[in-house]
Amino acid sequence: MKSLIIYAHPYEGSFNNFVLSKTKNLLIEKGNLVDVIDLNSDGFNPVMTKDDLKLFSKGEYFDSLASNYAKRLKEADELVLIFPIWWYGEPAILKGFYDKVLLKGHTYDEVDHQLKGLLKADKATILTTANITEEIFKFLGDPIKNVLSNGILNTVGINNVSWIHCSTVHDNSSRDEYLNKIEDHFNK
Repeated sequence: MKSLIIYAHPYEGSFNNFVLSKTKNLLIEKGNLVDVIDLNSDGFNPVMTKDDLKLFSKGEYFDSLASNYAKRLKEADELVLIFPIWWYGEPAILKGFYDKVLLKGHTYDEVDHQLKGLLKADKATILTTANITEEIFKFLGDPIKNVLSNGILNTVGINNVSWIHCSTVHDNSSRDEYLNKIEDHFNK
């Protein structure tokens, strides 16, 4: 099994970086091949430029890094997204990843006016940290579940999505509980 981790946090000393390391180790212990896309370390430019946009409608990539990411997405059997929640959603660099990498003809297609996912992976795990509870997310329309899980990931063909959230990232007991949930999830 090939697991692709998409990681979006700029600081190497962050708790998210610890979660990345722990998750990678759990997947390797299961015998998975693990590939990590570290958007910040890679220097990924999340801005859709006019050069990107010129090729977008043709299903072509101007950004060679975006093209490389698409190739790696197509090879993956499962995805893991690790990111902090900032202003009720993902960091801009991850939004730019969706904009520039998830192109028609590569990760999804349109058949009879219906979008059809092209990725072979049918499983994804979303690991988030914040200082906001899932209940508040539900009050706000559940953006992680409704936009990312049911919208973006479903569009590219990933229908089996789990979301594990650390709602109080600066609290040690909340962190411990979160890490235990991650371990339980990947040891199933």
